[in-house]
Amino acid sequence: MSVRLTHNGLPADITPYRLKLLLQQAKTALGLSSGALKYLEFVIDNCQPSDFQQGRICAIWHSLERLGTVFRLSKRQIGRIEAELVDADLIKRTYPERKSRFGERSDGVIKRAAGINLAPLIEQTDYIRLLVSRQMQVDEDHKRLREQIQDLFKQIRELENDEADVAATSILPRRRPTELNDIDKMQKIAEALEAVLTDFSTVSGQPEVSVGSDKNVRLITNKEKKNITRIAARSSGNGRLNTSSAHARLLAGTKLGEYIDLYACGAPPDWLSITRATHDLAHELGISSRLWGEMCTRIGEAKTALCLIVADRNSQRNGEYGVDNAAASFTELARKEARQIAVLDSIIGELTSSLMQKGGAL
Repeated sequence: MSVRLTHNGLPADITPYRLKLLLQQAKTALGLSSGALKYLEFVIDNCQPSDFQQGRICAIWHSLERLGTVFRLSKRQIGRIEAELVDADLIKRTYPERKSRFGERSDGVIKRAAGINLAPLIEQTDYIRLLVSRQMQVDEDHKRLREQIQDLFKQIRELENDEADVAATSILPRRRPTELNDIDKMQKIAEALEAVLTDFSTVSGQPEVSVGSDKNVRLITNKEKKNITRIAARSSGNGRLNTSSAHARLLAGTKLGEYIDLYACGAPPDWLSITRATHDLAHELGISSRLWGEMCTRIGEAKTALCLIVADRNSQRNGEYGVDNAAASFTELARKEARQIAVLDSIIGELTSSLMQKGGAL
């Protein structure tokens, strides 16, 4: 066994803290038990940030007895967790069998360590990040299709046509998209429901579709209302967007910035990664999916994301521009944009100026 097993270092954009976040998100894909995940987090926390630099040793040498006390488990249970992580190629045991674990650190640098080495985990960081990216995409596709199916059922119900209801129910008898997991099957169900909606909408005209959106909106039978809705969607959704995706990322707060970076998977952030990240934060802040979807339809996904970025950042500020409730601030700002009260650009300008004055840059 090598007590001087070094590694090539974490990717430049990954900190030990973000490595733990990636492991939490990749738990299922990696097939890790809860005990194994907690063990890895403990090892990461008990190494110093410098241990993760290229050419260093990143390891702990806690005894089984000490680990058992920390986790309130027997030595045998700790041994099984370590064996699981060895089999998953996430740690390496670098101490001779039946020998004590030991290590030596000098001037903050580990010189040698006969214990549990994290080199395999560090070397697999990019692969783990890829697993997380794939899982996020799968989860997003599932969520999008479930919401689409649910919305189609709602639109069909609003037709108030018994035959349409029967046809929709025959496609998914329990009407519960949350029970679906197969992407292909979900897509076919959505397409079938769209066909039902189209067929039974022909009596009073095809359902309107907002410009820039791939979602059907509720059928409106009043001709005047239909014209107003269509005009409003075009005038708001096509407004010029002055802020780049790179600028938007720099405006984002710490937590939201991490979400954006995870979705970007190491690449420069684009509007797709930004809109996905802001959608996640909106859910955490208690902003309803209905309101979020409405704003995305009326002012566009990018502007909706920018409204949340500004509201979230301002909730972390004091003084004139500070707000107490990010969700309420988002709602007010987005609705003003929807009413064509152009305030977003000026607020972004003020926020940009403030950040530059404080740090000399964004």
